[in-house]
Amino acid sequence: MENVPEDLLIKAVDFAVGMGSSYAEVRFQVDSVRFVNVRNGALQSVGGYIYGGVSVRVLVNGMWGFSATSDVSWQSIEDIVKRAVSSARAAARIRRRPVKLGHERLARVSYEVKERVRISDLSDDYLVRYLVDVDSRIRVEPRVRVRNLFLRTAITDKLLITSDGAYVRSRVPRVYLFGMLMAYDPQRGSAQRNVEFGGSGGFEVLGDVFSEVDREVSAIRDVLDKAKPLPHDDVMDVVLSPELAGIMVHESVGHPLELDRIMGREGAEAGESYARPDYLGSFKLGSDYVTIIDDPTIPNSYGYYLVDEEGVTARPRYLVRNGFVNEFLMNREYASYIGLPSNAAARASEFDKEPIPRMANTYLAPGDWKPEEIIRETRRGLFIVSYTEWNIDDRRWFGRYGGFEAYYIENGDLKYMVRDPFIEVDTKTLWSNVDAVANDLRFFPGTCGKGNPGQGVPVFLGGPTFRVSNVRVLKSAA
Repeated sequence: MENVPEDLLIKAVDFAVGMGSSYAEVRFQVDSVRFVNVRNGALQSVGGYIYGGVSVRVLVNGMWGFSATSDVSWQSIEDIVKRAVSSARAAARIRRRPVKLGHERLARVSYEVKERVRISDLSDDYLVRYLVDVDSRIRVEPRVRVRNLFLRTAITDKLLITSDGAYVRSRVPRVYLFGMLMAYDPQRGSAQRNVEFGGSGGFEVLGDVFSEVDREVSAIRDVLDKAKPLPHDDVMDVVLSPELAGIMVHESVGHPLELDRIMGREGAEAGESYARPDYLGSFKLGSDYVTIIDDPTIPNSYGYYLVDEEGVTARPRYLVRNGFVNEFLMNREYASYIGLPSNAAARASEFDKEPIPRMANTYLAPGDWKPEEIIRETRRGLFIVSYTEWNIDDRRWFGRYGGFEAYYIENGDLKYMVRDPFIEVDTKTLWSNVDAVANDLRFFPGTCGKGNPGQGVPVFLGGPTFRVSNVRVLKSAA
């Protein structure tokens, strides 16, 4: 799809204001996507597509209207402005609380993420051979019966113009590799592991995938050959790896601190929240060692952006600072309800989706310990390196996490590998019982789902190794 002429977007903003909109934003977005899927060494699919167009969001009589089109002619853009204004007027008749926006300082900027190895220069044949090479590293363990590898590259071009002065042009390329590995041994049973790699930038962001895959295959082999279940359920200290830190901060802190969820918008769609607006600065969620940050500006991160979809400049957001709830994820609308400025959390996955409060790169801030020191100082406990599954309730209060690679700790030593342990813990106990945080910060890519219609946005999940005292550990899922 060719770039839409900028003057058409400006014309659309002016037209929306002329029709009575107190605010109007027009966003042009194009996602140029390529994909390859290799299963057990055989090519399943290879291809690509371009998905893009123009969206219009207006505020009329205190209510939002939104419409989008993939046809970038003026006639089509004019039509979606009219539809957005019309729907806003209709909805305003029944809305009890009018939408208001804060008076943030808005960005006027252009930026792009540089690529050392341009993904557009790589042939389909190269991408297929790359996945086949990854598959060959997994195939050395014949008990891995299913090796399903999926590679996706995307270049996202955007131009945002708003009636109150924002102008943001951006270009962000991303690379993502997902692998689902399923192993089976007639005597030892089955084991499943999902792995993910990626970031923003050129193909170089995948890093040394081959070494990472070799390690995963070794872990699968050890789980099948060496791991044994705990003798019984127990309460013990648990040392959790950066991978576990990532999923835990994302699910038990990031989602419940989205302000639209706190105020009920997500209740019938993706769940509610344990948090309330008055938690800011007063609710002690974790120990003094716990600081949890969401930062869109981390270079080459999968959830990278410098300005959100409403023109607000991004910055690190300290969701939890030294244990206290410190900040919510907010767009301009929801921030205004509690008298604060937006912290640039408005994101939309594609051109035809509305911007809503979202995470970007959420992580537990590192501490001063070394990972090996935490293990050495643990008298009796469990060290969970990676997970197989997780579950959390709708309010994000009670969680259950299943370990994959895990070890029993006794007097500071890793004694033996544990098969299929699960931990059950509520969110406050989880973070309040943190008594040691290491310095080995690491990130993992993922896709965060939310909204109606559903939106999946790229994110990083991460943190360092950390220890939680007195956690309920189940010997297995049964």
